[in-house]
Amino acid sequence: MKAVVLGGAGVMGSYAVEVLSRGNVFSEICVADVNEERGRRVCEGTERTEFVNVDVTDGRSLSNAIEDADVLVNCVGPFYKFAPMILKTAIQHGIDYVDICDDYDATLELLGMDEEARKAGITCVVGLGASPGITNVIAAYASNLLSSVKEIKVYVTRGIKEEAGGAIPYHMLHCWLGEIPIYRNGEHTKARGLVDGKEWVTFPEPFGEASVYYFGHPETVTLPRYISGLEHVCCKGTFFPSQFRDILLQLQNLGLLSPEPIMVGNTRISPLDFLASYVGTMVGKMRNLPDIPEGGAVMVRVTGEKEGVPKEYLFSGIARMREATATPAAVGAEMIAKKEMAMPGVHAPEACVPPKEFLNRLLREEFFGDVWMGMTERVREL
Repeated sequence: MKAVVLGGAGVMGSYAVEVLSRGNVFSEICVADVNEERGRRVCEGTERTEFVNVDVTDGRSLSNAIEDADVLVNCVGPFYKFAPMILKTAIQHGIDYVDICDDYDATLELLGMDEEARKAGITCVVGLGASPGITNVIAAYASNLLSSVKEIKVYVTRGIKEEAGGAIPYHMLHCWLGEIPIYRNGEHTKARGLVDGKEWVTFPEPFGEASVYYFGHPETVTLPRYISGLEHVCCKGTFFPSQFRDILLQLQNLGLLSPEPIMVGNTRISPLDFLASYVGTMVGKMRNLPDIPEGGAVMVRVTGEKEGVPKEYLFSGIARMREATATPAAVGAEMIAKKEMAMPGVHAPEACVPPKEFLNRLLREEFFGDVWMGMTERVREL
C-alpha cells in the first residue's frame, strides 16, 4: 500500500509523514512537495519514505506524483486555493483521499464533488484535522449519546508561539475576518468574524478564561447537514495574546484583505499577500512576549436531551496545533486503507468517521495534554 502526502515537507505534512512511518499500514510513503531540500530532509528522518517533486498548480506534475497512490493525504494550503483541483485529480485517478481543509467555502466546493467520487468508488474525507476534524467527530460522538441535539458550539484558542505553515495567515485572513457563517434558529446566517458573539469561556490550563468571538470554520456549514434537529451551530475563538485579535481587526479596517494587485513602485502586489507576509513577521516578533502558552486548546459543547431530560456534554483538551492537525489525517488515511472507513463519496468527518474507534486511536498517539469530558443533566431528585 502506498500513501502520498502532498505538502509532505511542510509543518503539518511532515508530521503526517512521521505518524504514517511509525505505523505498518503503508509499505511506501511518498513525501510530495515543491521544496526538495526540506522534502529530502523529512525522508532522512523517517522510514519507508521517498521524495517526489510536485507543483500542485501543474496538472501533469500533480498527476505524475499521485497516480500510483492508494491514499492521498492533502496538506497543501490555503485550501480555498488548491484543494478543489487536488481533489478533482484524485477522483480522476480513483484514489482515496483525506485532507485537513479548514476553509468553509472550499469545504462546500469539495462536498459538491460527492457524486463524482461515488461514481469513482473512492472514499474522500475533507477537514480531518483538529478543528475541523477532531471537533466534528466529538460532536458526532456526543450526538450519538443523546436522543436529540439542539446546539453545538466549538471553542478554540491558540498561543502564537508555535510554528505554523505559510498558509496559516491566508486562512486566518480569509475565514476568520469579515462576514462568516453561523447557524442560528435552524438556518445559516452571517456574523462578523472576531467581532460578534462575544462570550467568556474557561479553557483548560494554562489558557484559562478568555473572551471568544465568532470565526469562520467548516463545522458551522457541515454539522447541520449530518446531525438532524440542530437549531444552533457556531465556532468561537481567540488568540493568546489577545492583542493579536485587535491588530488583525485594525488591519482589516485599513482594507488590506483585498486580493486585487496594486502597484508598489515597479512591483504589483495584492494587499492580501502583503498582509499575510506582514502577519507572519508580526507573529515572529510577538512570540517573545511573556506568558504566552504553548500550543492551543479546543472545547466542544453539545446540548440536547436524553429521553426527555435536558443534557449537555463538554469535551476539552490541549495540544500543539501541528500534532493535533496532522495526526487525525494520518490516522484517517490508515483507516481508509484498512477499509475501516469505506464510504464512497466526499464527506465531512462527522458523516463517515467511526467516532469511538477514531478518538481512542488519537488518544493512544499521546499528543494531547489532559483531555476532559464533562456531563451536565437536569435532576429531579438524588
